[in-house]
Amino acid sequence: MRSLAAALALALAAGPAAAQKNGEAVTIEQAAAIAVKNSPAALAAEQDIIIARQRVREARFMALPQLSLSGTLSRLDLEYPALLGSDLGDRYVDPAAGNSFYSLRAQALQPLYTGGKNSNTLKLAKTSHNQAKVNFETVRSDAALAAKKAFYTLLYQRRLKEATSYWLARARAQAAQLPKDAFEELEAAILVSGLTGRNRQAEGALEASNTELLKVMNREPGHPVEADGRFEVIPVESGTGSSLVTAMEARSELKSELYKAQMDDIAVNMAMIRRYPTIYLGASYDVNAYRFSSMMESAERTGSWLASIAIHFPLSYDIWTQVQQRRAQQRQGELKRAELQDRIRFEIVSAHKESAARQEEAARLGEEFSRLKEGYEAAARTAKPSLPALRALCALSELEERHAAAVYAQLLARIKLEWARGRDFSR
Repeated sequence: MRSLAAALALALAAGPAAAQKNGEAVTIEQAAAIAVKNSPAALAAEQDIIIARQRVREARFMALPQLSLSGTLSRLDLEYPALLGSDLGDRYVDPAAGNSFYSLRAQALQPLYTGGKNSNTLKLAKTSHNQAKVNFETVRSDAALAAKKAFYTLLYQRRLKEATSYWLARARAQAAQLPKDAFEELEAAILVSGLTGRNRQAEGALEASNTELLKVMNREPGHPVEADGRFEVIPVESGTGSSLVTAMEARSELKSELYKAQMDDIAVNMAMIRRYPTIYLGASYDVNAYRFSSMMESAERTGSWLASIAIHFPLSYDIWTQVQQRRAQQRQGELKRAELQDRIRFEIVSAHKESAARQEEAARLGEEFSRLKEGYEAAARTAKPSLPALRALCALSELEERHAAAVYAQLLARIKLEWARGRDFSR
């Protein structure tokens, strides 16, 4: 009996090492980093940052002069003077001058006063850029959470596979030594069959969890990985109050809502400034000639310039309706932020309670399992193999599975708390 237990212990100890040789061993930090790096959603969010950065540059360009350079070549056969359209430069053409007309124009338009439109557009672009960064952090956090869940699921399924394999081997050994009785053999076979089914189920779940970890890491299925970590309870290092403060500072969703509040303020301002006039300063210089060679000789070409100031007063019926709409949207944003803060508080309090309850349950089941297993081993050393002993073995295996499930639930509650507070405990 002792030699069988020793052989099983050696086989189980060598199992993870052999599995690591077949696949790449990754820690939970490495799995999260790879998942974030390879996440399509994170890569797409990173492109949103680039787009927002370019829009900030475009908004800065609005305060600069708008420059244009145009040229026209016209062939004429006119009976009376003509005026070229706006796309052709708004030129007056005299039929008495010949059958060709050449023109060059340089033009500049500088906004002098826009009522704050350009400055608010720049503020809006900068706020959108900051919000894109926050959205990127949100996607990264979600990808890291999925990787951590898959990592701990793989550890949990590996632990179940090891436990069921260990107890199944011992159950088969005991069943082979039972007295030859028809009903006792039948019940023993049923008990062993139950352990065999649980072992097969654990094996299938182990393969599925490995595939899930590869999926969240965006790795090929043909390149398995091995979770390099210990399957044990990890206590929560901070209290509920500390986590709440951290969440209000670090939670990306709250940052995003703050930027949305700034965007709502800018939207109200943009609706208000529609009442204000806009002032532009424009200047242009034209060079005209009726022969191409004359463009190079100042005596045969004509040149003219002009400068003007334009003032535009908007007269619109929907100015105040737009302002009221933007203010209503601003109020909606305030209500949404309050709702989000309440939801985050609930998530943190719930995760703290869940982690503490599962940690207590895991400690209780661990102590109970250790105590009962010691009693079982002591009895097995003195008693002969029997059906009650086989039943006790199956009950012990179920108790160990319950303990593993409690540890797994505590680990999931802990990483959910890390996600809810917006920062890992190790930082």
